[in-house]
Amino acid sequence: MDLTLTHSPWLIPVCILLGIAYAWLLYRGGAHTHGWGPALRWTLAVTRATVVALLAFLLLGPLVRAWVREVRKPVVVLAHDGSSSLLLAGDTAALRGAYATELDALAAALGDRFDVRTFTYGREVVEGIEHRQQANRTDMAALLREVHDRFAGPDLGAVILDGDGIVNRGRDPRHEAARLGVPVHTIALGDTTVRPDLLVRAVEANRVAYLGNEFPLVVRIEAHHLQGRRTRLAVEQGGQVIAEREVVVTADPYVQQVPLLVKATATGMQRFTVVLRPVEGEHSDRNNSAEVVVQVLDDRQRILLLADAPHPDLGALSRALSGSEAYTVTTATMDKVPADVAAFDLVVLHRIPNVRQDGRSLIARCRERNVPLLLILGTEVDAEAVNALGVGLRLEGAQRTALTDARPLFEPSFALFQVDPATAQAFERFPPLQVPFAQYQAGPGAVTCFRQRIGMVNTDQPLLLVQRSQTGPRAAVIVGEGLWRWRLADQQQNGGTDRFDGFFRKLAQLMANRSSADRFRVQHADVFDDQEPVELQAELYDAAFELVGDAEVELVLKDEEGLERPYAFSRSGRGHRLVINGAAPGRYTYTARTTYDGTPFTATGEFMVRPVQVESARTVADHALLADLAAGTGGLMVRPGGLGPLRDALLADQRLAPRSHAYASTTDLIALRWPFLLFLALLTLEWALRRRSGAY
Repeated sequence: MDLTLTHSPWLIPVCILLGIAYAWLLYRGGAHTHGWGPALRWTLAVTRATVVALLAFLLLGPLVRAWVREVRKPVVVLAHDGSSSLLLAGDTAALRGAYATELDALAAALGDRFDVRTFTYGREVVEGIEHRQQANRTDMAALLREVHDRFAGPDLGAVILDGDGIVNRGRDPRHEAARLGVPVHTIALGDTTVRPDLLVRAVEANRVAYLGNEFPLVVRIEAHHLQGRRTRLAVEQGGQVIAEREVVVTADPYVQQVPLLVKATATGMQRFTVVLRPVEGEHSDRNNSAEVVVQVLDDRQRILLLADAPHPDLGALSRALSGSEAYTVTTATMDKVPADVAAFDLVVLHRIPNVRQDGRSLIARCRERNVPLLLILGTEVDAEAVNALGVGLRLEGAQRTALTDARPLFEPSFALFQVDPATAQAFERFPPLQVPFAQYQAGPGAVTCFRQRIGMVNTDQPLLLVQRSQTGPRAAVIVGEGLWRWRLADQQQNGGTDRFDGFFRKLAQLMANRSSADRFRVQHADVFDDQEPVELQAELYDAAFELVGDAEVELVLKDEEGLERPYAFSRSGRGHRLVINGAAPGRYTYTARTTYDGTPFTATGEFMVRPVQVESARTVADHALLADLAAGTGGLMVRPGGLGPLRDALLADQRLAPRSHAYASTTDLIALRWPFLLFLALLTLEWALRRRSGAY
């Protein structure tokens, strides 16, 4: 045991002197003063001096450091598959009855020797074992990752997990099991028998369609042990069949992709149900249908990419925007400008305006017609023309041919649209843009998305900013060229261009949307899965388009039956957030309202909650996966009714022995019990002696 002080040890003599002084003041004088003998008076004085000195010493904050030895039982994790696929095959009564009792008995038998931790896994991982079987997805890798994060180390002895081996979410669990470094024992549930069955495996459709157009649905169907049977594949909407096709099962097993054409007859979020008619002898018809949600729009938004000369930046932007059905992209140069520029929803100007005065009349027409502009500056930039446009950016000291390299640095306060952390970090790793040498300053109402990082210096100068104006046209500026390098870097670093494409589609949506100048907006995903929380973000801007975070935002949600429910947003940073749990599948519309500075604001929208049916799409158990998990980690695979050998193997494993751990523990001396007992004994002794001598 070591004793350390939080103050100077030179204060200890002061504590002793304080105790002596206190005792002297209390017990000074001769025998005639108190009527006590010298021995009693000295005993009382020493006792009181000791108590006062020790109390003063405790005020110095002394710490006691000691080694503590602790014996820990090995941790055994017992996890149950809570997915609904276990109810679609096999003996479900035994699963919830005899097997549940057997699993509880296994946990109890192991509990005397091991520290047994129980979990249920499915869409999420929760503590404890639940036999409700309601999870609509199975993520076994998430369970093993949770075990690794919480228990990996010498204390983890083994993992026991049951399940049917059907995994439809997350990574391959074999990789996560290998990381644990302990045996993973498996209990094989479900049924591996292939029964006669028809099923809709998947439905592919465009996320966006346009009113009055026909769009394709590609349905992947499967059939087992039903060769020669006939059925019909139908697409229903609102209980009405809108497309249908006959299907003949010509093989066993039978796998086929069936294309169907569906006409978009209404705008908004439209839900379509694909149904495969049941046939006689089919084991289950719960997997004969699937739902798909398509957003139907009135028309596409037109975007013009205009440059003073051909440039790879235009190709990168064109490919990014053309990948979305929501946009029609036109690329042109100054010698072939479309006649009606005002008909476009967004005009992107590359290296315009420049010192050759290219595009000045074009820009004037766009500003007169309130057409949003996205400027990409480059060499020979006309700084005076940019300053005169009122796009939220001012250039000073610009040099026509001098360029500098600037990397993007994400501005965390940017909130005009959501940029997830992974995208922001990816952009910060992209190559630098070539920026005209100048001093850049964001003007009033401009919101910076990326700042310039020049070399190793993070500057406050904007690299990409958006000008939000309530009265004038919207505008955005990228102060450098070389966007094609960003898209190429995204492909090389992340294996795809999703981050680059997604960011510029959001930017184009913000700029081209005719209602994007609204000061009150509600953002959310178009489609949510059931058992997934519905999350909505609300943003309110003042007249200068600065975020307002102290307003009260309310929302009224209406379902397909017309039932309305009121909600209130909670404040999140400078915005507002609402999370709705337990929303049933269906189409929802909402109206959000708020008031700021006496002005009311309203936003409306809709979203869809769809049921997840992946658990019913596959009912044949995959015991091969469970066997691989056990064999690859040195574990056992057993079946219900045969858990005894697994229990005996764990109890007989000499490697799973309790471990003794020693660690240093630092505690305040005043928190220990014995100083209190010492004070109590000394004060009791003093009180008893004074009482015996007739003093109080």
